[in-house]
Amino acid sequence: MAPTRTQYRLVQAIPLIPVGIAFFTSFILPETPRYLASKQRHEEGRSVLARLRGKDINDPAIKEEFAIINEQVRTKAADLASVSYWSAFKETQINPNYRQRFWLLMAMQTIGQWTGGNGITFYISTIFQYAGVTGNSTSLISSGAYGIVKLVFTMAFTWGLIDYFGRRRCTLSGLTLQLAAHIYMGIYMGLQPGSSHNRSASDAAIASVFIYAVGWSIGLCTMPYLYGTEIFPTRIRNINYALSMSLHWFFQFAVVRVTPNMFVSFNVWGAYLFWAVICFLGLVILGIWMPETKGVPIERMGELFEGPWYLRWKARLRPDYSPYPSSHSNATHSTSTQPDLETPKSAWQS
Repeated sequence: MAPTRTQYRLVQAIPLIPVGIAFFTSFILPETPRYLASKQRHEEGRSVLARLRGKDINDPAIKEEFAIINEQVRTKAADLASVSYWSAFKETQINPNYRQRFWLLMAMQTIGQWTGGNGITFYISTIFQYAGVTGNSTSLISSGAYGIVKLVFTMAFTWGLIDYFGRRRCTLSGLTLQLAAHIYMGIYMGLQPGSSHNRSASDAAIASVFIYAVGWSIGLCTMPYLYGTEIFPTRIRNINYALSMSLHWFFQFAVVRVTPNMFVSFNVWGAYLFWAVICFLGLVILGIWMPETKGVPIERMGELFEGPWYLRWKARLRPDYSPYPSSHSNATHSTSTQPDLETPKSAWQS
């Protein structure tokens, strides 16, 4: 297409299509059980929770979980009205359990961006040319295919496969795919110009770019967004999630800014070596430090962050957990233990 006003408008208009779909479909999404409990819409809240868990509304587990949610909503209402951002952040850093969660999320954001992240996305046309795609039009078509692959895998995993495979498995699998793609691209770029004349090597380099897109999409492209919303209790979630997203956008700007300089200064292959090292460190750090949160209620998230940090990879919920003491007296019930405030000890499965 010729460089006209129509071209500019088309580029700006196309992203409005998925945004518009998301906007209109948001009106048919149900509210969360926690929000419904805060608005005293208990029956509706239990119905949504049962649908989320795939169980009957009269299932004892649904009744018990909703009772915990409702109790926590009531006890935290006054705190949320008076807590300041500074006091919430200070509480996060003073409480060892909260502090572990905060720095884990910050590590995820840091590793995610410095594995190449959005820097590769921004300069994907140039990268395809490095990989052997010739011609601007062919490079742009390949870039469009790259975007489609990212979209499909991101939607597939965020809409269900993350809950099927689990957060840890998706994150570590994604990093592994990214690492493999970076290693191959580093070798391919390091052997230039000879490797560019080998058609098979060039095709494999192009394929590795798409493999990277899959790994990025199923892992740290989306995982910090989800993880950051579910590991913090309501009282401190806003400030901690906001700080993590601020770090995310800062590093995204930094990575996009330095990527072309890295290609020049490190002769292209050095940039891939750098990203491969970050992917390897991410596999080690998150493989040890990141617990699986699939199916874990927010009220019990603290159990996963008790015990030694180097055993976080096998943290599990305590099987004999009960939200209230066995007596279930009215007095005891009204002053029940708040699981996410006192963070009971977890069960470590060897």
